[in-house]
Amino acid sequence: MLNKLLLWAFIGFVAVLACSEINLETSIYKEEKNSLEIIFPQWQTEQPWLYFYWTPGTVKWSQDKEEETQEEPTLSLLQ
Repeated sequence: MLNKLLLWAFIGFVAVLACSEINLETSIYKEEKNSLEIIFPQWQTEQPWLYFYWTPGTVKWSQDKEEETQEEPTLSLLQ
């Protein structure tokens, strides 16, 4: 019973990774340039169901929200 549970958990984990967008950056010279980003599902990168970001010393489970800047409408009389 436990073997089947572990097998299906592993199959589910592989399926999630297959449907994810995975960004991996590596550098052998600078440790701070190493990073791993996993976004699930890959077709919904704006509002993902699961987000994971790792660099040495940093782990994030939520995506940083980009500030939306709205330009104020201006009247241009001289066109």
